Amino acid sequence: MLKAVRFDIYTTDEQGNHYDIEMQVSDPHNIAKRIRYYQTASSMKAYDKGQPYEQADDSYVIFFCNFDPFQLGQQRYVLHKHIDEIPEQIIEDGQTDILFNVPSLRHDVDPKMQAFLDMIAQRKVEATDPLVVKLKERIAVVKRNRKWRSEYMRRSVYEMDQEMREKKIREGERKIRDGKLELLEGKREIKEGQDRLKEKEQLIQEREQKLHENQQTIIKTSIVAMKALNIDETTIRKEIKEKFNLSDKEIKDYYC
Repeated sequence: MLKAVRFDIYTTDEQGNHYDIEMQVSDPHNIAKRIRYYQTASSMKAYDKGQPYEQADDSYVIFFCNFDPFQLGQQRYVLHKHIDEIPEQIIEDGQTDILFNVPSLRHDVDPKMQAFLDMIAQRKVEATDPLVVKLKERIAVVKRNRKWRSEYMRRSVYEMDQEMREKKIREGERKIRDGKLELLEGKREIKEGQDRLKEKEQLIQEREQKLHENQQTIIKTSIVAMKALNIDETTIRKEIKEKFNLSDKEIKDYYC
């Protein structure tokens, strides 16, 4: 089943480059896979039917994250494909992924972008900055527009529903993994128990065999001693039978 593509902002510039801009409020713990998903959808729009590959427009996916997407402390992450054996060799395939760590205070970006990030993070911003002024004006217009407010609420509910579904899926997958691990652990414990039981059974058999051999030695020694005392065979058989609780057949085996 194909998943529907919903871009927060999708636009192109004068050169035909495609831009997908996404806001990530909470950490879904799958940011890399999300980037690939949106980049794939955006890249498909960069190819016109019948157009040669080398004429395909460039595609940019930009994520503004209210968290550090890779937990590496950077304010901005720019991703390109490269050759593993030659990491510095970038593959120019026209795809670029850019992720901003909005809470970061590093100020590693240009002033206009820093002002924009500060606005998103609700930090203090110079009101005289032209970009800030324009953004505040647009925000005021959006707040007054009932249709846009309704769309914003609808999208917010949709996003929360999506996050809830993804959370339930992840939770279900985690439970399945935990269940498999518990099953494997249970099988391992059963096998270890079986192995210990076999060892105990083997030890018991060895002890019984040793006791049997000791009893045979004692019986044979007793028979030899009583014969040396000139005790008749009938008496010897009777004494040995009663003392060691032997059957007539077992007594007979000692005289074969």
